[in-house]
Amino acid sequence: MSAIGGTAVVEDVWRAQSIWSQAANRSRTSIGRARAATLWASVAAGVFGVAASQLLGSYVELGRLCSFLALLAAGAAPLAARGAAPERVREWTRLRSVSEELKSQVYVYLARLAPYRQPDRDTELQRRADAVQAEAAGLAAAIRGIRPADRPLPPVTDPAGYVSGRLRGQLDGFYRPKAQEMGRRARRVERCGVALAALSALLGATAGAFAAQQAAAWIPVVAVISASVVSHGASARYVALEVEYSRTAGELERILRWWDRLAPASDAEADRLAERTEHVVSVQNEGWMAKWTAD
Repeated sequence: MSAIGGTAVVEDVWRAQSIWSQAANRSRTSIGRARAATLWASVAAGVFGVAASQLLGSYVELGRLCSFLALLAAGAAPLAARGAAPERVREWTRLRSVSEELKSQVYVYLARLAPYRQPDRDTELQRRADAVQAEAAGLAAAIRGIRPADRPLPPVTDPAGYVSGRLRGQLDGFYRPKAQEMGRRARRVERCGVALAALSALLGATAGAFAAQQAAAWIPVVAVISASVVSHGASARYVALEVEYSRTAGELERILRWWDRLAPASDAEADRLAERTEHVVSVQNEGWMAKWTAD
């Protein structure tokens, strides 16, 4: 028996959740790196390509080096993109889905809320956890070799602990910060797009006014870089995720205000609290996954 009332069953499920969570985080990091590598390889291919065309006449060796780097970057871009292919994204979202579902079951179990009020709640938890993991049996390779993190069970023993550990944890520890982070990233992409558009206009004006062919040669490169940056932002779905996270945070805030107005709450109302909270989180996860796997 653990210090906060969890049995060996819930401890096993919590360890399993740690494994799925680590696998999801590892997959997400890999996809992020692949997208960044694809972006930078595309940018490098354009920059070195134009630099090579302008240097080969006067600085042959340097021009050849730039040409080599341009070809190398152009070949690396599609290889890097494979790390963020749709099947990789689908695997990531499925890993995260299993992790989040196991986490949800553990918190509700520890708070002793429905469906974990009955004496055989360990059996019910084991049944649900087994069902979730059985559906994800095809992801066994993704979790192979991952050891569970050494961490205690969440300090939750009642509805009040559920509110502070689960509801507020999701609201203040995930959805609000994530909405702000996605907003910052979306604005960063937007600023880059504006800056590149201004640079393209400047190059066009310089080429037109002064017949500077060297400046004109960089215009398509800047256009390619701008398109790559915008495409990177679109693939990462910063704007959509900012809206989605903000919407979910708002829903959780309304649930929290409803709960705070209850004094005291009945068992049925406590069960309703968990039901509403997990429903909101589940709906957000499903919508989030649908957007990510739509490509």
